[in-house]
Amino acid sequence: MTGCSGGGEPERENLANPTGVATNRAPLSAIFRGTKFAGVAADESRAAEVGRDVLIGGGNATDAAVAMYFAMAVTLPSAASLGASGVCIAHNAKTHAGEAFVFAPVAAPGGVRGTQITVPSGVRAVTLMHARHGSAPWQAVVAPGERLARLGVPVSRALSRDLQAGAAVLGADSEARRIFGRGTGTAVTEGDNFIQTDLAATLGIIRQRGGGDFFGGSLGRVIADQVAQIGGNMPLESLRNAVPQAGPPAGESYGGFKVYVAPAPMAGAQVLAGWRGEAGPSGTVPTDSGGIAGFAAIDTAGGAAACSLSMGQLFGARVMVPNTGILLGTPTADSTAVSPLVIGNPGNGEALFAGAGGGSPSAAYATGYIARGTVRDKQYVGAALQAHAGRGGWVNAIACPDGVRGGGSSCNSGNDPAGGGLALNATLR
Repeated sequence: MTGCSGGGEPERENLANPTGVATNRAPLSAIFRGTKFAGVAADESRAAEVGRDVLIGGGNATDAAVAMYFAMAVTLPSAASLGASGVCIAHNAKTHAGEAFVFAPVAAPGGVRGTQITVPSGVRAVTLMHARHGSAPWQAVVAPGERLARLGVPVSRALSRDLQAGAAVLGADSEARRIFGRGTGTAVTEGDNFIQTDLAATLGIIRQRGGGDFFGGSLGRVIADQVAQIGGNMPLESLRNAVPQAGPPAGESYGGFKVYVAPAPMAGAQVLAGWRGEAGPSGTVPTDSGGIAGFAAIDTAGGAAACSLSMGQLFGARVMVPNTGILLGTPTADSTAVSPLVIGNPGNGEALFAGAGGGSPSAAYATGYIARGTVRDKQYVGAALQAHAGRGGWVNAIACPDGVRGGGSSCNSGNDPAGGGLALNATLR
């Protein structure tokens, strides 16, 4: 397939700063005194809108993160398909504790066309995270993504950029050509209405029957059978045995707070290096997602959640499971080179920061670096990101250096101007 570019999204300055508040001025929550802050930031704009709407509808940060996970599987499958590996961290405002959900890459017994494929376990991970930390009904966090897939969503700048960089590598897979190429051989482009009926049906099953059907029910059997039909080997037993690891995050103390990062084998150590101000990778500004994406949310109670996902490379294994809409990941070094960062108070349950990066494996370090600038050094997120300029990866960040429960007057959020993401407040009077 060939990729094209086009129009159809807000101007870049509006994506980078949707509130329109200058980066050297007080955040929006400081202007509307007496409000309670909540917000999201994500590597893809439509998914951020879904997370914002969940918060406005009364969901908490975990609900928003899970909804963004399913939405981004529709809107940015090049980096965040249901086949991605990754890790999520939730800070629970009620229990005052953090928990990590690691869905590290596990290679299937047999690849497709000579390429290793990853056993997808992200749905299982976010199902568990929602059960432990979510408050909204399960159907409410899956339905927005299903709706985007069924009715269609305008191709965002983020996905269009990835298709321009990687559409050609999808050409060997007939299912990917059918879905991304509209049957014409030319990939969907920015502003096109992108409908994915197979993925909508998959998400509909997950919504109705729960995430367990993905790895242990009829949907799991369909996935296993369809992979076998294209020459791979990923039996239902592999899906059942790919169990995410849930437990305490890695990290360190910061005054009375806890800095939560992903445990091994994920890239929490790189995030901490950035947080501590240690020397890190001097990467260039990415030109596409590289198969890595992230998103974060903070709610009015002070809860937070953030996820970092990796397909292993742009568009993963470049293999789509027929009749499911699921693009499979591939196990590479980049599959584990991700970690979000959440800073929470184990005393009162408030979160100070939630962030995750994309575009490069060094985005993990960049996330820690931005957290240091916004929490320790009290920079506004927009100013810190402007100075960072996307070098080594994009960062999606939400910072509340003085907490959120007192009205969140210090809270602010943003995305790297070099990326194609969006940060949104979900603040109501």
